[in-house]
Amino acid sequence: MNRQEYIDLQAECNTLRGMLAKIPEDRVLSRASLEIRLDELEEKLADAPAIEYEPAKAVLTFSGRPVTGSEGILAAFASKALSSFSEAITAVGASLHATLAATGPVPNRDQYQMMITGTARGSFGFQLQDATAQLEFDEESTVAKALEATRSLLDGSIGVDDEQLAEAAADMDQRALDKIRGFVSVLNDYEAVCSLKHADKSFRFRDSSQVKRSLERLSTEYLSESEQVLSVVFGGALPHRGSCEFQVEGDREWLTAKIGPGVKAPDSINDHRGQVVKAKMLVTQAGRGRPRYKLLALPTWPASQTSE
Repeated sequence: MNRQEYIDLQAECNTLRGMLAKIPEDRVLSRASLEIRLDELEEKLADAPAIEYEPAKAVLTFSGRPVTGSEGILAAFASKALSSFSEAITAVGASLHATLAATGPVPNRDQYQMMITGTARGSFGFQLQDATAQLEFDEESTVAKALEATRSLLDGSIGVDDEQLAEAAADMDQRALDKIRGFVSVLNDYEAVCSLKHADKSFRFRDSSQVKRSLERLSTEYLSESEQVLSVVFGGALPHRGSCEFQVEGDREWLTAKIGPGVKAPDSINDHRGQVVKAKMLVTQAGRGRPRYKLLALPTWPASQTSE
């Protein structure tokens, strides 16, 4: 049994317990099948061997002008490429927990580090692994999330779908995007391409023309992010999904915003539905695609109004 299967069994047990809690004890027949299933699952969990935390892993390989097959790679390029990739993962990981300042130290950067554990076969490359401390069993590594977010953005950067690109960028702030642009820029400067494999997903630049296309679509002229203060009316928030609904004042269309890591107690949005407030949003737009929104901070609520 792997980690995900164990977590799924735990979740099913909790669901069954919640269902049983709503059925009176004297309704024996109604409870029977649920109790049997719960006993089966609890027995499986009890018999399951101890499952250790598995750190996030990735394989980053290169080809192109600075690479000689699987024999070697120019040291100057390898140093710059690995450094810029590591900086990108660190910035993306940090941006998932806090809004990053344009300059200065990245908060808690030690929590988003990767280490080289070996070289990769085939095209010359490196095996990478999460270097952070062991997590709780059911906790997902921030490095794993950052790897997937980076892979998703790179994938969107070589396509034609502006919606996909904007969606991938919407969770990142400008500093994280700049670091990913920096990594792609190193590839372009050295006429190199790369592939990135993480978990069961992978990304690959086919040739140098895709690297150039990626740089163009990741440029600040094409993929724009700006902090804006908008007059909005909130329709409600779903903190467990990390999102809220709102209308821009004077517009009847309902929009969805992600809730940023700096928003504390987002439940309070539900106590102020229908009020016109000033909300600080990060607005992300790719090309002519629809803007994506992320709420950066709770508004100052009007003291004299209450929601229905």
